[in-house]
Amino acid sequence: MMKLGKHLLLILGLAISLPALAITLDNARSQGLVGEANSGYIAIVDQPSAELEKLVNEVNSKRKQEYAAIAKRNGIDIAQVAARAAEKLETRVKPGEFYQDDLGRWIRK
Repeated sequence: MMKLGKHLLLILGLAISLPALAITLDNARSQGLVGEANSGYIAIVDQPSAELEKLVNEVNSKRKQEYAAIAKRNGIDIAQVAARAAEKLETRVKPGEFYQDDLGRWIRK
């Protein structure tokens, strides 16, 4: 009975926290609101809002943590990891989504 109560609390907690971030990264990408920047991070393409800024900050914070861990493991600079990630992420952009070219221009794939 105790396990069930803990599981219900966890599910309830998730249900409450999910609506706080109404737009997902996939939704923002498919709507052309954010794109893969040439820095290895995401950026707002157009129509900035507090909601989009929050999403971008959360995603980029997680990416930065991962890039730092990879850089540390390999004894290289985080900028090198981010640059390599940018190359890989650009190839994964789906049709209709945006990426930033080397000159900083937004390109719709």
